[in-house]
Amino acid sequence: MKRALTKQAKIRLALSVAGIMCTVSIAVAVARAEGLWINTTDSMPIGLWLETSPHEARRGDAVLVCLPDTPATRLGQTRGYIATGPCPTGLETVLKPVAAGPGDEVDVSPDGMTVNGLPIRNSAQLAQDSRGRPLPAVPAGRYRVQPGELWLVSAHNPRSFDSRYFGPVDAAAVRSTVKPLWVAE
Repeated sequence: MKRALTKQAKIRLALSVAGIMCTVSIAVAVARAEGLWINTTDSMPIGLWLETSPHEARRGDAVLVCLPDTPATRLGQTRGYIATGPCPTGLETVLKPVAAGPGDEVDVSPDGMTVNGLPIRNSAQLAQDSRGRPLPAVPAGRYRVQPGELWLVSAHNPRSFDSRYFGPVDAAAVRSTVKPLWVAE
């Protein structure tokens, strides 16, 4: 038999939940102020990442970046792939690996992407998201990465919403480079 909570018990429960949420929010804010980033998305390993000394992002780096305001990124926000956040575009800062930088050659095909002839695992463009909705795609072809551009492609998760769908990003949109401090693989 179910027992209803008393009004006093409901108030205590609500205050407890509010306290926990407040504590978590403060912990996240303090972590970010100390150069720590908590990744909770599947595009990169979940865990704690540490901001490193700023340098020009290059192939192989993991970066915190503000994505461009494009039809593809707006669609990503509408569908919940990218949260609302503090970037100038109104999007959340995202953690992505740099797959290619200026001068690199990127080949895009439905089967996957290569950079300078080397394949990136898990980089095939998906026609649909996990709910069966069509995904935008960068047209198949060969691209020379221009100065000031980066291609962000995650080999970690085949469902990552990255440059295979929205194309290259402006290198100036990189907030910082990061390294894993503690991650769950």
